[in-house]
Amino acid sequence: MAGKPVIALALRARTLEWAAPRASADKTEAVLKQVALELDPACPSLLSGLRTDRARLVEEIRSKTTLPALPVALGIPSSWVLLRIADLPTSDPEELRGMAELQIDKYSPFPVDESVISHEILQQGEGHCRVLLSAVPTETINVVGDSLRAAGIRPKWVDINLLGWWKLLLDAGKIPAAGTYACAILDEDACDLLVTVKGVPAAMRALIGLEELPPAEQADEIAREIVHTLASLDIGHTSEPLSEVAVWHRGAPPAELLQRLADPFSVTAHAHPLESLPPLAEGLLRRAQARGHDMLDLAPPAWQQAEKSSLARRRAIVLSSVVLGIWATAMAILFGGLQIEKQQLARQEARLAALTAPAEKVRAVQERALALEQYVDRTRSALDCLREISDLLPPGIDLKSFSYHKGKAVELSGEANAVTLVYDFKKEMEKSKLFVSTDLSRIVHLANGKENFKLTAILPGGEKP
Repeated sequence: MAGKPVIALALRARTLEWAAPRASADKTEAVLKQVALELDPACPSLLSGLRTDRARLVEEIRSKTTLPALPVALGIPSSWVLLRIADLPTSDPEELRGMAELQIDKYSPFPVDESVISHEILQQGEGHCRVLLSAVPTETINVVGDSLRAAGIRPKWVDINLLGWWKLLLDAGKIPAAGTYACAILDEDACDLLVTVKGVPAAMRALIGLEELPPAEQADEIAREIVHTLASLDIGHTSEPLSEVAVWHRGAPPAELLQRLADPFSVTAHAHPLESLPPLAEGLLRRAQARGHDMLDLAPPAWQQAEKSSLARRRAIVLSSVVLGIWATAMAILFGGLQIEKQQLARQEARLAALTAPAEKVRAVQERALALEQYVDRTRSALDCLREISDLLPPGIDLKSFSYHKGKAVELSGEANAVTLVYDFKKEMEKSKLFVSTDLSRIVHLANGKENFKLTAILPGGEKP
């Protein structure tokens, strides 16, 4: 398991599970640990517990977890996240980001500007790709992130537990390359649904509220949602018929669920123990070690900014320590050999004096070259500017003066039949690629009914004269 030195931390309803890489003589394997958290009976999940009993839970997490000082990839339950799979008509990263936000805005029950939105490319073709779209309230991520940081854990990325299971199933060869495969993953109170067509995910979702139902109703609800998900994909009318329905579970096989899945499908539902797969945290670890720019990350942008600020502070502290050490050494040398230091200072001053004059000459040559380059640059000549302004000048405006200041700005004045014509002219000037901005410094109503105006268009690198 070679890859980046990171830690994966999976959050479940009531437990924390983490995996860290450990190198042995011939390979790198994952070190796995899991701890159960003591939640108040009134709090059905870790998230609700962090909202109502944060101080105690933070202290419990701090006392029960000892993580190495490595970047942490955090896995959160799928039930916290809005998930959609979509086929988008582009493979350009910038266009994908914009399309992902538009698609999420259609389905999200919470405002986009109060959410963290991310996507992951599942399959890429010529000019199109299949992506997993995801969104989670920023407040949810901040509650978890702030609590973990208070407990001494600093998450860097935010992944989804369902994607950790997907990675484990894929690596174990459990995802068939042909046909349609549907599975339910039952882990603690979580129930995740996954449907693949020809080995590529076609649906990913989480069921919520199952813990409030008795076992029989839970089985009914899961079976109903599996049938509904497959029906929404129109599996019966595709060339990829249903090949397997699987239920991944812990402990004894869910007999009631398997019985309810027997009637709706032409294939037999099979039960598979989750214990036969590596732990969830290892799946998240494998994803973190192979993390690329096209992978999902629900960490808020503020986390990256805070990390950069923290890194800058640490570097400043290290630099200050180095400077302080150098200063202390210099002082020791000063008091131990003051005369030697004076001689070295005199030599350095002489060298500086010798270099100053040539440096000034070089600087003067550079300034003259820059001025010459600006002078011969004809890309924004007076003629080009006048031609552009003439093309943009609307009927009803008479141009009275045109002043060209090379490399700085163009000043215009004139008279217009109506003040709206002046503002329309200014808007058109702002759209021009020749100018970076415009400044309408004067509009005066004349006795003849016309509007006298003065407008300044700023050239790139220039300023108002």
